[in-house]
Amino acid sequence: MIGEMVLPIISPKPTAELVKRANDLGVAFQLSNFLRDAGEDLERDRVYIPQEDIRRFGADPRDRKVSPAWVDLMRFEIDRNRRIYESADAGIPLLPARSARCIRGARVLYAAILDRIEAAGYDVFTQRVRVPAWQKVAVALGLWRP
Repeated sequence: MIGEMVLPIISPKPTAELVKRANDLGVAFQLSNFLRDAGEDLERDRVYIPQEDIRRFGADPRDRKVSPAWVDLMRFEIDRNRRIYESADAGIPLLPARSARCIRGARVLYAAILDRIEAAGYDVFTQRVRVPAWQKVAVALGLWRP
């Protein structure tokens, strides 16, 4: 898992708890990307949203339509992703302060992708949702407050 691979760089002595939380964060980051990029991934004939969920909701991303089934699927995926972020949050205080600030910033910005998907009406087909530059700057500045 990517979270576990990065951990030795940002924490000198990772505990089992920290490894679990770091792996959760890595999964949450990746899921945010999968949801945001669902439309673009179709261009490469790839679908990273779990097939089990696609079948369960009857929402085929290949239709490239924001149907009620697609909205239900995306709400489900976003809710699951937010729960994974919440689990990962417990690991941030376990990091050294300098690392925790950076990881917290990345967490806030990646989770904001989910908000942007919702704000776009779950349409990830006609445009790529983005976290605006002003929000990135605000998060970065907020990290350096004493």
